[in-house]
Amino acid sequence: METQPTPENEENPRKNRARDRHQRRKERTQGMVYPTNVPRSQPRQIRPTGSFQIPKIQFPTGSNRVILYGIAGVAFIVLVIFALGRLKNNNNATDLEPNAIWLGTQWTYDNPDDAALAALVQRFRDNHIGTAYAFVSLLQPDGSWTDTNKLDSVKAFADRFKKLLPKVQLYGWLSIGSQGVDGNNRLGDTNIQQNISDFSQRMIGDFDFNGVFLNVVPVINGDESYLSLLRKVRATIGENAEMAVAVPPDWTPTDAGITVPKQIEPGTIWDESYKQRVALLADQIFVAAYNAGFDNPDDYSAWIAYQVKTYAQSIADLATTTELIIGVPTYDAAPPDHDPAIENVQSAIKGVITGLSEAGTAAQFVRGIGIYAEWETSADEWNEIKTLWIDR
Repeated sequence: METQPTPENEENPRKNRARDRHQRRKERTQGMVYPTNVPRSQPRQIRPTGSFQIPKIQFPTGSNRVILYGIAGVAFIVLVIFALGRLKNNNNATDLEPNAIWLGTQWTYDNPDDAALAALVQRFRDNHIGTAYAFVSLLQPDGSWTDTNKLDSVKAFADRFKKLLPKVQLYGWLSIGSQGVDGNNRLGDTNIQQNISDFSQRMIGDFDFNGVFLNVVPVINGDESYLSLLRKVRATIGENAEMAVAVPPDWTPTDAGITVPKQIEPGTIWDESYKQRVALLADQIFVAAYNAGFDNPDDYSAWIAYQVKTYAQSIADLATTTELIIGVPTYDAAPPDHDPAIENVQSAIKGVITGLSEAGTAAQFVRGIGIYAEWETSADEWNEIKTLWIDR
């Protein structure tokens, strides 16, 4: 007889986290300046009004110089520690595990049995996974959602999952193509925005997900309609629900001192100001750092390190509580853009670790890695994740 997993004990976790999140978001948006049309060559740093600055120290002359130098030195160290504390991400107050994973229709549509769910729960615990993006539906070019006849199964899975792993943040994953039937960007259409926002609200109200995960592709640098969509979704789901977004990497960054993908148009990056504007709207950002078409794993690792550094430092400039998840690919070959011999757990994690080192204090905004995707992660890849990332 198989043993059914038992839920973890936690007293009303969603309500408590929602209250904390609401207060953090309220604090972070007071005095924020939203950048617009900032040239790439002159990036603009945004900080909340009244942010702490280390004062200038005037060194004296005379017989008391040595004593005053010592006092000034101690005071300076104290001020530096205080300043770094101000930059620290408030998410450390929670007990959520750091890593994330994408879950497919095997879980949300196919009504998995208790044994399968028990194995999934153990996988989450073994690999410190605290965030799951569970697939719900795809918005088609004609504005309809796929597989709406499967929504009862999605709700049943969400209910079972939350009972077994109440401490894991479960997001309803919605895939959205930004192009309509005419091939043009449809994100600025108010009807489309309302459609996505209403469906997002269902994820929270009807399915009891902790939040909604918007995987919108493609999104080009400076797209105001994408920001408008995020504002609409945020206003609709409310402050007590999470909103996570998947974003593209900087495909071909200029002047970064790294090899860039050969098959992608040069200069295909997001400006720092655009990254920041997205970060001010989202609670969590998943950087989809794969599918780049490299032919050398070391080049891919260096490119990943750049993604970690540039996104982390952009968010750190905001002093926000938005957190980053860095994508790690485990999916099968998809030529010409993805070769598992190049883009894999080993080369991706190597890049993440290097990027965290290069990011300095901004590294604290990187919550963990995000595994794409659960349905294609092999036993060997799970072992590599455990060895290279979990137990490092």
